[in-house]
Amino acid sequence: MVVTLGLTGYMVSAYLPPDLATSRVDVHGDPVRYWLLAGHIGFGTIATVAGLAQFWPWLRRTRPRAHRWAGRVYFFAGVFPAMVLTVPVVLASESGMSNVSALATMLVMWAITGVAGLRAARSRRFSDHRAWMIRNYAVTVSVHASRLWGAVVIPLVLLQADGPAYQGDTRAIIHDIAGAGAWLGLFVNLAVVEWYLRRRARPVKTARNAPSPTGSGSGSGTVPPVAHRLADPAQRG
Repeated sequence: MVVTLGLTGYMVSAYLPPDLATSRVDVHGDPVRYWLLAGHIGFGTIATVAGLAQFWPWLRRTRPRAHRWAGRVYFFAGVFPAMVLTVPVVLASESGMSNVSALATMLVMWAITGVAGLRAARSRRFSDHRAWMIRNYAVTVSVHASRLWGAVVIPLVLLQADGPAYQGDTRAIIHDIAGAGAWLGLFVNLAVVEWYLRRRARPVKTARNAPSPTGSGSGSGTVPPVAHRLADPAQRG
């Protein structure tokens, strides 16, 4: 939670207060591109914070009404508008095809998991709803994860900066770092979440009953009727 909020604060800080000069993405002085980007980041921030509230066990357990409202804010004031604004942001992106395709894939996964989660909730399949929203939130914070993966990728790419792969091309280096970080953030998040959900879904194994001292391995602790007759002299022969 602390890491997520810290990365969120870092990402949104360049856009508060709104100023074209502080944008981390070069919008070439175009105010329309800037506000589309700032809106996408702003709604994404709402989704990130509301999503953390959604998965807060105390809130879900003690304040179910607040939990439901956090879910509505997460999707309708966060994910949905951020998802819509992702389209022009992706189309205007100059960060290379690898990064653009990762963002487009994120958009598709955002839509699929979000719609599936809403349908499950409307059908009162709350276990399915929770699973789909966990997947959806994994997509939401894949942008945060991409920053962490970017820090891992940077030295690996810089080792090849002057080699035949890049030949000192700074733009190609930046594009590859952004693309690799975006793909790793999305793929690893979804893989970890799917592993977690499948692990939770496994049936709990129960230990076999220990054999009773008077039983013969049946574990029931009862003596068969034949044994009773053999033990009672009145019932022999």
